[in-house]
Amino acid sequence: MKIKGKVIYPGDVEGKVIKYNGNFSFLGGVDPKTGKINEDGRYIGGSIFVFDSSSGSTVGSYIIYGLRYYGHSPLAIICRKADETLVTGVSMAEIPTISDVDTDIFIDNDHIKINKDVIDLQVEEVEVVTSILYHQGEILILKRSDRVSTYKGKWAGVSGYKEDLEPEAAARREIEEETGIKNPELIRKGGFMYIRDGRRLWKIHLFLWKVEEKDINIDWEHTEYRWIEPEKIKNFDTVPGLGKAIEKLLNS
Repeated sequence: MKIKGKVIYPGDVEGKVIKYNGNFSFLGGVDPKTGKINEDGRYIGGSIFVFDSSSGSTVGSYIIYGLRYYGHSPLAIICRKADETLVTGVSMAEIPTISDVDTDIFIDNDHIKINKDVIDLQVEEVEVVTSILYHQGEILILKRSDRVSTYKGKWAGVSGYKEDLEPEAAARREIEEETGIKNPELIRKGGFMYIRDGRRLWKIHLFLWKVEEKDINIDWEHTEYRWIEPEKIKNFDTVPGLGKAIEKLLNS
C-alpha cells in the first residue's frame, strides 16, 4: 500500500515504526539526552516516529534538534498535522518528515519505506461498508454470531464487504440482507476511516440512514439486535472503531 502525504522535510528512509497514540509535545514529551518518551520509556532514536499532531511551545523545536545533537533523533516523522514547532525543529535537525497522513493506518513495528512524499507499507487492505441506522433518536446495533469469520460476539453496525460494488450500493445490499429493510433514507455519507488489525487494514466506508421501523429481520450473521441512544455505545463490547464511526457520522 502506498500512502501520500505532504513533505515537511525531504528524505528517503526505511525503518520500523514507533507509534504514539494522540497528540505529542516534544517539550516535556521526550528526553533529548536519552531519546526516551517520558510517558512510557520507549526509545524513538532510529525509528520512524508516528503520532497524530504536534503541539507545544517554540522550545520544542530545540528539543527536536537536541535529539539529533545527542544522537537520538528518529529516522523520520509521520504525523496527521504539523505545527510550526515541528516544522522548525525537523528542519533544524534535518529529520525527514511527512504530514497530512491518516496515522490510524500504522501500528508499532510496521516496517515502512519513505520516498519523498510516498510511504510504502505492506498490509492486506480490505474494503468494507458500515451503516448506522437511525430511528427517532436511537441507533441500531447488532451482535455478531459465531458463524461469521471476524469479531464473533461483538456488537456492530450493519456491515459487509464492499466487493465489486460502489460503497453506497454495497451498503444498501447489506441493509436489506441483514435487516430486511429495503428503502432506507440516506442521511449522510461519512467518507471512510481506517482500522488496523494486525497485518490487515480495514478501509471502512461509512453511511448514516434513517428508517421508519424498528422491527427488523436479522439473518445468520447476528444473534440479536438493540436500539440504543448513541452515547450508550461505550457500554457495549464492539468491533474496533464502532464508537468512532458513530461519532463521525452523527457529529459531521
